[in-house]
Amino acid sequence: MASTNATMGPGAAQAGAPAAAGGMPPPGALPALDDTVGAILIGTFVSLMLYGLVIHQAYRYFRMYQNDIALIKTFVITMLVVETVHIVFCMHMIYYYLVTNYFNPAVLQNGVWSMDAQPVLSSIGIFVSQSFFAYRVYMISPKYRILVAVSVLCTLLAIGFTSAATYESVRHVSYAGFRSYTWLDSAAFAASVGSDILTTSVLIFTLKRSRTGVKRTDHIVDRLILYTVNTGLLTSICNILALVLGLAQPGNMIYIGVAIISTKVYANSLLAVLNTRRSLAASDVATSGAMGLSGVANATRMTSAEVWNVHVPTSMQDSDLSDTAIEMKFKTQTDSSIA
Repeated sequence: MASTNATMGPGAAQAGAPAAAGGMPPPGALPALDDTVGAILIGTFVSLMLYGLVIHQAYRYFRMYQNDIALIKTFVITMLVVETVHIVFCMHMIYYYLVTNYFNPAVLQNGVWSMDAQPVLSSIGIFVSQSFFAYRVYMISPKYRILVAVSVLCTLLAIGFTSAATYESVRHVSYAGFRSYTWLDSAAFAASVGSDILTTSVLIFTLKRSRTGVKRTDHIVDRLILYTVNTGLLTSICNILALVLGLAQPGNMIYIGVAIISTKVYANSLLAVLNTRRSLAASDVATSGAMGLSGVANATRMTSAEVWNVHVPTSMQDSDLSDTAIEMKFKTQTDSSIA
């Protein structure tokens, strides 16, 4: 994600002006707040709401999918820890500027440790989410492993750019001193956008080729594509918006507010994909018997690549329903009449 460093408004240059009567700064002494700390405040408000949704989805996941493999649980736990630390840092940053230093507007010209750490935390959260989606694509079709590797490389590049941005923000205490390094933020956004587009495109292409000609199976593929587009589209929109704002208006913090929101969108996308597996399976298993064994076999082959560590046999009993698949796994009851 992008660094949370930017040059304050024109009024910042007057922060050292003498205070007016009563101890309050004279008019014009305060930096412009609407497009600086105000943008971060709004971003934190929205991010807090999305964090609440992350907690809800994580709770729902651990209640519904207790038998998932350790790797998937590791993705979820890591994402939850990173997002919790991220939102705590956001709250500290806002409290530091708007409460602790309420009567000290000159502080608004400089960074704080929680602000400097924002970009690295955000990029780590994106890396966890994109690694999950990249591995998911690899499990569907290993022949795209080169594209998967490129997608992961893009997220690693984003971490590199944000780490460099954090280093420069610590070295240059003032926002004015950091302004010449804001291109690092833009580069990180661009790398994240590239990873989003690549992963989503490969997954959609693979699912499109999974069409079997069976109406029910194709309906499931269409639903998977819809989920893929929705999750990939939201994260891409956030990153593209932050990239455009960062390039067009590097002197304010509007793009930083968008960047704060973006990391929570990634976390919710990951958890939404995991939590929709059971609803997808439940809506289609009920009618899968009408497809006959050939239709079920085609559907199973289409989705079995998304099962991480469970072999999908030709026929399975309804009572054996498992949720280890990334999206879903078909189960059907076989009897002599179908055979």
